[in-house]
Amino acid sequence: MLLSMTGFSNKTVVLPIGKGKKVSFSIEIKSVNSRSFEAVCKLPSFLNALEIEVAKILKKKLLRGRVYVGVRVAEDQDVLGEVVPSLSLLNEYMKALDTIKKKYNIAGTLTLKDLLQIPDLFVYKIGDIGKIIEKPFLAAIDQVSDQLVKSRATEGKVLQKDLEQRFVVCSKESAKVKVIFDKIIKLKKEEIKKTLVLQEKGDEQAKLKLDELYSTLNKIDIHEEIVRFNSHIKNIKKVVKESSAEKGKRVDFILQELLREANTMLAKCSNFDISAHVVNIKVELEKAREQTQNIV
Repeated sequence: MLLSMTGFSNKTVVLPIGKGKKVSFSIEIKSVNSRSFEAVCKLPSFLNALEIEVAKILKKKLLRGRVYVGVRVAEDQDVLGEVVPSLSLLNEYMKALDTIKKKYNIAGTLTLKDLLQIPDLFVYKIGDIGKIIEKPFLAAIDQVSDQLVKSRATEGKVLQKDLEQRFVVCSKESAKVKVIFDKIIKLKKEEIKKTLVLQEKGDEQAKLKLDELYSTLNKIDIHEEIVRFNSHIKNIKKVVKESSAEKGKRVDFILQELLREANTMLAKCSNFDISAHVVNIKVELEKAREQTQNIV
């Protein structure tokens, strides 16, 4: 089974914050492909202390990928805290006003309306609820990450089906290459036999021709490459079907080996028909490598 690194999940949860109060949180988690694991968390300020714990849960569940976590208070935000006056700020203003009154001999008294004109006099203070909701909040993150794993698995099935189809095409093209190559080798061997007969009869050009035929035979011999290619195909099919979750890097490595064998075939054997089939193989392998970049 393959897991995609791309996925999305979201959920709205209602968590108790003490004293019979509850708050709704909207949690969204999405992931995209990456060479390693990386979590980017955007949490409300009173939950920032839980960012490391959130990242630990995600890494354990998701293994690889760049993961974006967004948490916001969906409703009932007013129960999180209360509006309180900034007494320290007000004291500073009062001191400044007393100084002005004494220095310039200004009479007058402050009214409530005057106080309301002071900027930032009132602040919204959120209580220390991070510790109160830590366990239920992390449990909610765990649930949403499970949903994301299911989302990844669904897309992974599509990726696996696509890859398996490409491997089938590669196997068929490899089989066609072997048939053509065997015919070429058979013809070359027959030509060598005829040339050997001519050499035995004293033909002076036969030896030179034999050397040329043997040299050509060695150059175009791609038997080992075909055998290794087919072996890699069997191996990669096996890896794709394994139950382990993290195997994108292994699949990518085997694909590199398959491409190396295909390139060697092209370099060694210049036969047009063989080249055409090997090019088809390379096209399928390149497409497979593109898909593999999104596998966990």
